[in-house]
Amino acid sequence: MGPPSSKLAAEVVEGLPYGIVIVDAEGTVRGSNGAADAWLPQLAQDPLSCADLFSCRDPGGPCESGCLAQRAAATGKPLPEIRIDTAQTGDVSALWVTAAPLREEGRAVLHLRLGDANDRRRRSSPHWISGPQLRIGAFGRTRVDSAEGPMSGKWIQQRPGEVLKYLVCERNRVVHAEEIAESLWPGAGRQGPGRVRHFIHGLREQLEPGRVKRAPSHFIVNVRGAYALDRRNVTIDADEFEAAVEKGLAHDERGENDQALASLDEALALLAGEFLADEPYAEWAYAERERLNGLAGKALRTVIRTRLDQADLPKAAERLEQLAELEPFDSDVQRRLLAVFVAQGRRTKAARRFAGFRMRMLREFGEEPEFSLSDL
Repeated sequence: MGPPSSKLAAEVVEGLPYGIVIVDAEGTVRGSNGAADAWLPQLAQDPLSCADLFSCRDPGGPCESGCLAQRAAATGKPLPEIRIDTAQTGDVSALWVTAAPLREEGRAVLHLRLGDANDRRRRSSPHWISGPQLRIGAFGRTRVDSAEGPMSGKWIQQRPGEVLKYLVCERNRVVHAEEIAESLWPGAGRQGPGRVRHFIHGLREQLEPGRVKRAPSHFIVNVRGAYALDRRNVTIDADEFEAAVEKGLAHDERGENDQALASLDEALALLAGEFLADEPYAEWAYAERERLNGLAGKALRTVIRTRLDQADLPKAAERLEQLAELEPFDSDVQRRLLAVFVAQGRRTKAARRFAGFRMRMLREFGEEPEFSLSDL
């Protein structure tokens, strides 16, 4: 049986209960069927671009990363279905759209079916527009987000999550299975590497539930029996914090106070808690936690110095309180904080803060503080 005639093909397309829109290489709409015309009245305009039809480039929209038709033409294969909310006030609140390439170079066909703007689903396959991306929040309790939203669950506190946190801690190198096993489960012996492989598999299942069996992971790479996070697809707030601190300190060295404060405030805003706070007793996290705490201390001291130079006591006090929490037994930090409180006339708060500091020193070291309130 040969291909249908052009007339028959046109009748079939026109009679489909689904919308069909043809787009050329420049993104201009070249044709549509009756269903599409009924759902999208703006198709009556000529000329009309695909971007105008679906607001492809609008910030925050499902297609802000690129035009559906052009992406389909470039990849040479159909894209997963995506829901696009329409601007219509009638019965059509949303459409499910699939883009596929046509034989003619650069052209694509858009297949439309009715949707519901209240549908919580956004697309049928995760990460397909911008590529697989994972964001890990390591300050405070560990948080994992994909392009679809938070990837929460008990697994983060179980073995697969523990392996992920270890890889976050060792994010700048490739770690052998034996080292992972010895760090997480000392004394595991010969069974250690096998346990690591088992939990790496479980971790990949959590991060990429739709991954084809035996297909390489976009997030956890295997290099000859060693593992690492794929930094091309995984971003971590600790890295952003470190970069912003380094940028701020560089501005400070050049005397660029406004830029330094902006960068350092940006960095400090990322501190939702201590690094991997949900692993407080993990020895393998201690060194990295202390290193990042040291960076936070540098950032805070720089901001405090600048704010005091500017006689901005409220903002200096805010950062001094943050530094005092970070370094609770540092007498110099506590003394400077109390001095600012006194200078602000906040004597009651100064007295309460000193009493708390004195009790901590006596409990932990059996010593009185090196200064008294009268010294201030």
